Amino acid sequence: MKPLFTAEAPAPGGAYSQAMLAGDYIFTAGQVGLNPQTGETPADFREEVRQALANLRSVLAEGGADFNDVVRTMCLLTDIGNFAVFNEEYAAAFGEHRPARSTFGIALAGGFTVEIEAIAYTGER
Repeated sequence: MKPLFTAEAPAPGGAYSQAMLAGDYIFTAGQVGLNPQTGETPADFREEVRQALANLRSVLAEGGADFNDVVRTMCLLTDIGNFAVFNEEYAAAFGEHRPARSTFGIALAGGFTVEIEAIAYTGER
């Protein structure tokens, strides 16, 4: 196993890695909408989702993967009433690729309103 790190996504704020490469799989930590360059989170939910997806994309790229390699995501929203907006942005980011997904309404630390984690397969394509 090998931890992955990129400055293109927020640095871990605790005792965890942005992602772990384990064989042909990448297991990401949950990525939030924090801009790694400014340290700020967009006030607009749609923009926060876009930033979380950009952070997830950057972490996957560090392991040699992209959204087409994702086999499963887990998505956390503080307000499940935002699901339609979240789903629009998620669908736009993933295009025709449809990994397995779970979406939950839950309280998140740090004042974030969305968090997305993924498992990607980097083996034979």
